[in-house]
Amino acid sequence: MKKQFLLYSISTAINKGAVLLYFPILTQFLTLEEFGKWSLVIVVSSLLIPILSLNGSAAILREGSQEISLGYSLLKKYLLISLLVSGLIILAVYFYFNTNWFFYSLIIAFSEALLLLGVTMLRAEEKAFPYFLIFLFKTFFIFLLIIYAKFQGMPLEQLLLYHFFIVGFFAFMLTIYLLSKKVSKHHSYLFGSILLFGILLIPHGISQWIMSSSDRIIIEYILGSKEVGIYSLAYNLGMVLMLVNSGIALAIPPYMIKNIQNWKENHFDVKISNIYTYFSIVLFVIVLLLYVLDKNYTHILGYYGQEMIPLILIIYLSIYFLGIYYLFANYLFYHKKAYIISQVTLYASILNIVLTIVLTYFLGVLGAAIATLFAYIYYLYAIRKQTLSIEPLLQIPLIKNITLNITILSIIGLGFYYVQ
Repeated sequence: MKKQFLLYSISTAINKGAVLLYFPILTQFLTLEEFGKWSLVIVVSSLLIPILSLNGSAAILREGSQEISLGYSLLKKYLLISLLVSGLIILAVYFYFNTNWFFYSLIIAFSEALLLLGVTMLRAEEKAFPYFLIFLFKTFFIFLLIIYAKFQGMPLEQLLLYHFFIVGFFAFMLTIYLLSKKVSKHHSYLFGSILLFGILLIPHGISQWIMSSSDRIIIEYILGSKEVGIYSLAYNLGMVLMLVNSGIALAIPPYMIKNIQNWKENHFDVKISNIYTYFSIVLFVIVLLLYVLDKNYTHILGYYGQEMIPLILIIYLSIYFLGIYYLFANYLFYHKKAYIISQVTLYASILNIVLTIVLTYFLGVLGAAIATLFAYIYYLYAIRKQTLSIEPLLQIPLIKNITLNITILSIIGLGFYYVQ
């Protein structure tokens, strides 16, 4: 599982960090308005992916991890559903709505949805290396496309269309490979209940997006673009821990579902919680060391205000709480409690928006970070409460690890704040 954890973390870093790789080149040949549209297309397409596939990836992961043949049966059904749903929506937008950027968001989301269904089947089979290779080569070819677009002076619409073709190519090839495999036929099952499970998790994904992204929109409205830039710098440094969280979120569910009794008997969640807590402390020291070295020598970030280290600390703690959340949420995912997961996430996102508006108004960007921290504390508390109602014997050392993490990280942050 350690190898899978590492590969999934790197895959996430490549896939989600690709925007940072593309950004410096795109700004060299796109106008400010065009770059804004490109950003809008990428953000909106990420929201549309689970909608166009009716969140089939969640259903495939949950059922396919337990029984591979069922996973492949669901893969075929969801591929067909995605084709029909996406096809109808894309045609309607193309012929009846004059919004080019939304059309490109749709077709890119469509290709990404098909790809996600395929790579989720790889996750269910615990094939982390092919999963890694797909994201590596997809990112590489899109990077080459952007370089080519720069030298050719390619229009934005053409760039987005070729982006769709690249993702579509990987989705098509992976789909052909998976569907060509000989898998034993699965017995009859109630597709309606599985379909409902996936659909009920769609609000969960949207709410998580709100929790991770709405703060910058609110800061822009209340404080302006400069403060958004400061907050984003700190957020990107704190987000280093998210790579570890992604490993937990991607690697653990398939293994846990297949080996649930062994998982409980050996208290793997307790061990992971302890390791995660200690590792997060070490990683925080590394992040702050790099920040101080950059401030004094390399000057890559370009901004080093007094609020930066407190911001990094608060955001980092928020992401730590999210990592512990995954350990509890995995049990609800195993028991197919999609409604509970979505409900808790929705409440947390509403709390996050309200607190961010209020605290940003009175405390500036530090207020936004504090609001995020409080929202994630509530998120963990609420999901833990729901999980313990189903799994009352869970013994994850929550108070001990959280107290240790907050105390040591605060001391480290305070030390770096005064000696930077």
